Amino acid sequence: MDMTDVETGLDRRTLMKGAAAAGMLSALSEAAVAQTATAPANGAGSGWEWEPMRWVQICATDDDPGRYDKGFWIDFLGRTKTQGVCLSAGGVTAFYPTKVPFHYRTPFLGNGDMLGELAHECKRMGIRVLGRVDPHAAHEDMLKAHPDWIAHSADGTPKRHPTDPELYLTCPNGPVTFEWMPQVLKEIVGSYPVDGIFGNRWAGSAGICHCPVCTREFKAASGYPVPTSLANPQDPAARAYLTWDDGKRYEQLKLWSDTVTSINPQAFFTPGTWGRLDPKRLRQTIRSIYADRQGRNGTDPAWANGRSAKEAYCLMQDRPVSGIFAVGETSTPYRFMDSVQASPEITAYIHDGLAHGFRPWMTKFKAEVFDKRWVPAVEKAYTWHAEHEEYFRNTANLARVAMVQSVQTTTYYKPEMSTAASSMPLDAQSLHSGGNDAVTGFYQALVESRIPFNFADERQLEPEFIGGYKVLILANTAALSDAQCARIRRFVANGGSIVATGETSLYDEWGTRRANFGLADLFGCDFAGTVDYRVQNSYMTVHGPGPMTVGFDDTPRIMSGTRLVHVKPRPGLGRAALTLVPSYPDLPMEKVFPRVKQTETPMIYARQVGKGRVVYLPGDIDRTFWEVSSRDHLNLLRNAVLWAAEEQQPMAVSGPGFVDVSYWRQRRSLAAHLVNLNNPMAMKAYMREVIPAGPYEVRLRLPSDARDIRRVRLLESGTNAEVRRSGDTLTVAVPRIAVHEVVAIDLA
Repeated sequence: MDMTDVETGLDRRTLMKGAAAAGMLSALSEAAVAQTATAPANGAGSGWEWEPMRWVQICATDDDPGRYDKGFWIDFLGRTKTQGVCLSAGGVTAFYPTKVPFHYRTPFLGNGDMLGELAHECKRMGIRVLGRVDPHAAHEDMLKAHPDWIAHSADGTPKRHPTDPELYLTCPNGPVTFEWMPQVLKEIVGSYPVDGIFGNRWAGSAGICHCPVCTREFKAASGYPVPTSLANPQDPAARAYLTWDDGKRYEQLKLWSDTVTSINPQAFFTPGTWGRLDPKRLRQTIRSIYADRQGRNGTDPAWANGRSAKEAYCLMQDRPVSGIFAVGETSTPYRFMDSVQASPEITAYIHDGLAHGFRPWMTKFKAEVFDKRWVPAVEKAYTWHAEHEEYFRNTANLARVAMVQSVQTTTYYKPEMSTAASSMPLDAQSLHSGGNDAVTGFYQALVESRIPFNFADERQLEPEFIGGYKVLILANTAALSDAQCARIRRFVANGGSIVATGETSLYDEWGTRRANFGLADLFGCDFAGTVDYRVQNSYMTVHGPGPMTVGFDDTPRIMSGTRLVHVKPRPGLGRAALTLVPSYPDLPMEKVFPRVKQTETPMIYARQVGKGRVVYLPGDIDRTFWEVSSRDHLNLLRNAVLWAAEEQQPMAVSGPGFVDVSYWRQRRSLAAHLVNLNNPMAMKAYMREVIPAGPYEVRLRLPSDARDIRRVRLLESGTNAEVRRSGDTLTVAVPRIAVHEVVAIDLA
C-alpha cells in the first residue's frame, strides 16, 4: 500500500505540516526501515521457504472441529505430494485452546485442538506448516471491554461486519494490531510446530477508521483530521492518510515479524496481500509471498492467474512466490464456497500460474468437504508438478520485455473522465487489477502475440531491476516522478527501448498534471494542452509498407482510439506511419462521412534515441483494444514492441489459437511453457472443457552460457522432442497441447 519511496524524489513536505509531521516522516525513513531486514539476500535459498513447491490450505470454519474428516486430508496431502500446509489458527476464531483474553475460541472445539492435531500430523509427514491468522473482525465482548479496539465510522459508531452483524471490524492501527495480536502470535508459535504465520486480512477491512486511536494519532502525525473520503487524491488530508496508513503497515510488518522470529528464529510472518506497499521495503521484511488471488470472475480473462504470478515475481524478484487458488466458486460478487468450479477451469487456472512462476497453493474453505469433484483435477496437477519439479525451480526469467506497473497511476491519476476513487478498504485498492484498461489491453496484446514478458515496478527502475530488459512498455503510465523519468531516460541512453501510450508521464507522482510530458524529449513531441477523453468514429491513415504497418498494409486506414492526447511534433521527425483522420458523426447514416479525409497529424512517433528506440502513441489504442478487440490494434501494438526490441525474441511460437508463453532458466535446465487457453469461454465466464490444440513450432534462443544441450523433452506428452538447431536457436516441434506443455531442455 506504499506510495513513499525516498528514491522517487517525492516531496513529502507537501503532505504534512507542523513539527509532528516531521517526526512521523523521520520514523518512516529508510534508515528506520533498514533495521527490519530479516530475509535472505539475493535468492540465496538459505531459508526453509525455498523447500515447499506445493501448498494446501485447510481453511476451517467454526463448526469444523469434530465434523471434518482428518483422514481424508492426511491421505490427500500424501497423494498430492504436498510439501507445505496452511492451517487455521487464530484471530477471528481460535482453533486451539487459547489463553489470550478476547480471543474467541470456537465452541465446537470442545476439549479438542484442531490446530494441534493437524500441525503435528503434518510435521510427522515432513510437511512445512504455516498458521493462518485473521484479525479483521471481533466479537461484542471486545467492543464492550475495549471500544477503541474497534473501527469507527465518521459519526463515531462502531463498524459492524458487512456480512455477519454479530461481528465488528477491528481497527488495524490500534491495540488489536500492536498489542493484542502479538500475544496471539507468541501463543501460536510458542505452542505449536509451525514454521511461520500467514496473515489473511492482516491489514484489516475497515477502510478509513475514525476511532479515538486513529483520530488522535493521525492528527498528531499530520495536523489534519481523519478524512471522510479518499476520493480526491489531490486533497492533502487524503494524501497524508494514505502515507500514514502505509507507515502503519510497515510498523505492523516489522512488529509481527520480530514477534514470530523471537520465538522461533527460523520462522517468519508473511502477508497475504500487499496493496500499494513498496517492493524494496517489503523485501526487507518478507521472505516469501503467498499471493491471494483465488480465482477469476465472469469477466476476467483466462490469463488472470498468470498476471498475478508476474506481479508477485516483480515484487519478490529472486524469492519464492506461491499463488493461492480456491476450488470453490469465489467469483465476485458471489461466493458459493461449498460448491466447486469445473475441473477444466481449475486446471487452466493452476497451470497458467505455474507457467509464470507460481508454486501452487490450493485453498479449501471449510475443512468438512461436501463436494469432492475438485480432488482429481488438483491431484493430477500436483502429481505432474511433483514429477517435473526440477523444471519449476526457476532461477531466472528470460523475457526481454517488461510492462511497467504503476501504483502511483492507479492511486493518484484521475483524468477528467475517470470515476472518482473509491473509499473502499485500503487493502482492496490494490495493484492486482489496477483498474487500468490500458495495461490490461496491452497485456492481452502481448499474450496474443506470444511475446514473453514480465512486469517492472515503477519504484524499481534501477539497472539491477530492469537492466536485463530490452523493452519497457508504459501503457498510459501517467503518474511518474522526475526521478523515475530520469531513470527511464538513462535506460534508453544505455540501449533500452520504450513503448508508451496515452498520458504517460503527463502527471507527477501525486497525480498533478505537468505542463509537458516528463518524457517529451524521448517522445519527440510536446503536450499541446488538451486531451479528448471521448472520441467517436476516428481513424488513422496508413502510410506503408513499414515495420509499424505490418498486418494492415492492404487498407488505406484503420480504426483509431477513443481518447486523443493533443501533441505538437518536434522538428525533423519525417512522416509518421499513421496519421489522423479526425472524428466525424456516426449518426444519422447520411452524415457518416469524413469532413477531413486525411491530415499529417502523427498518430505514432517512432524514432531512434541514442542507443535505444522510442515509440509513442498519443491515443488509447491499448485501452480501446481491451474494449473492442480490433485485430488492427493488436497488430499495431505487436509491431511497436517488435520494432522497439530490434532483436529476435527469446521465444517465438507459431501455430493455432490462444496460447500463453513463458521461458525460464533453472540451475541445470531451461523450460519453455505453452499454456493452452483455447476455449470459447477464455475471455468470459469459465472454462467448460479442455480443447487440445496444435501443432506448434517453438523457436528458442539459447543463453550464451547454456548452449551445451543433453536432452530435450516434452513434459505433458512425456516424449523426447523433435529438435533442429541452428547456432544459438533451437526449433522444437510440439505436436499437441492439451493444457500445459513444457519444452524441458537439460543442459550438459
